[in-house]
Amino acid sequence: MKVLEVLEKSITVFCIVSFGGSVLPALLTGGGSTDPDAPGAVFWFTAVYVLILALIGSRPRLAFRIPTGSPALSLVVVLAFVSALWSIYPDVTLRRSIAFLFTTVFGIYLALRYSFPEIMRLLVTGLTILMFLSFAAVFAMPDVGLDHEQHVGAWKGVFWQKNVTGRMMVWLVLCLLWLDWQREGKRWIVRPLLALALLLIVMSRSGTGLVTSFLVAGLLFSSGLVRGSIRSFAPTFAFLLLLAVVGLTSGTTFWHDILYGLGRDPTLTGRTVLWEHTLMSIQDRFVLGWGYAAYWYGAYGPGSAFTHDWGINSAHNGWIEAWLDLGLPGVALVIFLLGRMLFQGFAAIRYSVNKAEPAWIFTVGCALLLISISESVFLERHSLNWIVLVVGVTRLVQRRRWARLQARMQAQAARPAFASSSPYGTSYGAPPAAAAWTGSRRPS
Repeated sequence: MKVLEVLEKSITVFCIVSFGGSVLPALLTGGGSTDPDAPGAVFWFTAVYVLILALIGSRPRLAFRIPTGSPALSLVVVLAFVSALWSIYPDVTLRRSIAFLFTTVFGIYLALRYSFPEIMRLLVTGLTILMFLSFAAVFAMPDVGLDHEQHVGAWKGVFWQKNVTGRMMVWLVLCLLWLDWQREGKRWIVRPLLALALLLIVMSRSGTGLVTSFLVAGLLFSSGLVRGSIRSFAPTFAFLLLLAVVGLTSGTTFWHDILYGLGRDPTLTGRTVLWEHTLMSIQDRFVLGWGYAAYWYGAYGPGSAFTHDWGINSAHNGWIEAWLDLGLPGVALVIFLLGRMLFQGFAAIRYSVNKAEPAWIFTVGCALLLISISESVFLERHSLNWIVLVVGVTRLVQRRRWARLQARMQAQAARPAFASSSPYGTSYGAPPAAAAWTGSRRPS
């Protein structure tokens, strides 16, 4: 059994590495480091899908739980497939919906199959492999590891773009911080890895990644402040609200200086021009969108000018991208999923016995909310950004179901005891064991 468990975890780590947004699937299959849709990469991910089916097939009981792991996630996947009915490229939407399905299923499998510390270790293992490969690429293959176009000299490692490097290292930082916080990992291993991840973020010149790293660290370690009585929580909440007001005021007043300090210009590296174009496209198909993953495809599509002239294949904004893909229903579902991570995660931190897991989930929700301003992180296929959201939402759903089950079991256990206290004896509905136990008691 141990050999099979090692094999299962090894395949899981391989899938995490494959979904890490790296050039490895294309590079190792002869497609080079410039074409994410190279034919070799398609065969690579087909093999990944087969491995995911093998993982799920090895545990039939878990397989039946996946469709109901989170009804909202299942609804998102169904909507992606159904959007082929109005997509401008139906075949592209169907093909990429399959990729989105397997990405989502893998995230649900992670959440249902492993305990939370095991999930953290698996994510750390996969992301650490990508981190070390990135350092190797920078020094051994600078043509791949360094940016030679827009951000010359920035370290992107084995990832497609420096901002992807920053995002993946943010998840590694968050998982390492959680392991160190809960003493679930050896500190002589965890802390050097944390330092290397932060170094890669700095060298990638990813301003969003650096800011998000400090945000997740602060949120994770301050989660204990929201517990306790209302008297102790109210001053903490007021202090956090004051910080938010000061930050918002400073940001609106000195936004030029802040952007230049993060290496950005007032147009956010051309994003404002891109957003203006995509917002006009949203108005053309406001309700249903353009079909999942179809907007940026083709030589004559609505996003072709940016795809061919700028090399852009996303809106660089999570909410705009979701609206382009699935319209108003898609945005509503994303709001529901992210809102569950934020509000239910916050409530679980405050009121549940175990705050460590919901603290990580709430922090992931805050990080996704921040990153979504400048990057497309929702509804992504072959992406760890979507996988961490799926893991967080699924774990919250399971926690709530387990809490309801425990409450129901406690209520059922209390009914025989209540019935036995009646002067008329044990009720007819009491189980035999309860009747025997109550019959042995002497009246006080």
